[in-house]
Amino acid sequence: MATQPLFDIGNVILAPSPTFARLKDKPRPFIPLLVLILLTLAVSCWYVSSLDFAWFREHMLAAQGPMKPEARAAMAQFLTPKTMMWSSGAGAVLGTPLICAIVALYYLLAGKVMGTGIGYGKWFGFAVWTSIPRLLTVPLSALQILTSGGRLAPEDMNMVSLNYLLLHVPMSSPWFGFATNLDLSSVWSIALAVLGLKAWTGRSTAACVTVAVLPYAVVYGIWAAKIAFLG
Repeated sequence: MATQPLFDIGNVILAPSPTFARLKDKPRPFIPLLVLILLTLAVSCWYVSSLDFAWFREHMLAAQGPMKPEARAAMAQFLTPKTMMWSSGAGAVLGTPLICAIVALYYLLAGKVMGTGIGYGKWFGFAVWTSIPRLLTVPLSALQILTSGGRLAPEDMNMVSLNYLLLHVPMSSPWFGFATNLDLSSVWSIALAVLGLKAWTGRSTAACVTVAVLPYAVVYGIWAAKIAFLG
């Protein structure tokens, strides 16, 4: 039924364990994937179109700290509505399925270690469904855009990021990207992955937590080590 995946977008949040158990046979990821892409694209384009670009350009340049004149000129040339719209659109349309594809490959390998025999296509669906918490940030981003008067910094778009909520690391800091990318939707996605893995594999909670947390621990651990030792 074509409308079932739309209902399951809510079901996977409200009743994740039974929903994942049912999705194991037919994940049907393409409707939720399309919703993720379209909403991300819509918010990104709305954000760019709403910006006061004179203010935005100065904000971004000031956040970089001292720069060589040629580097400053190159960055200023890039910060235009057209280039921002294209880069935001490409990130939404290409980046979303690419990330799901990479995550699915990880789960395929983890599944082989766990002896599940589940194929790549189903793991791709699993990656999409565990990304659903990202949709919950859309209303918050919309609220930010509506109340910004065209002066909304990129670091303030994600209201559930560790940086926005707690740390307030400036863009000039090497820790900015790290703190901005860590957010509550990622924690929720990990929790969904744990419940989904238990429903799909029947493995222990400890094993499922390990599989769900491991890629985040590796990526952010390497990232933090790189910043700490190399800046």
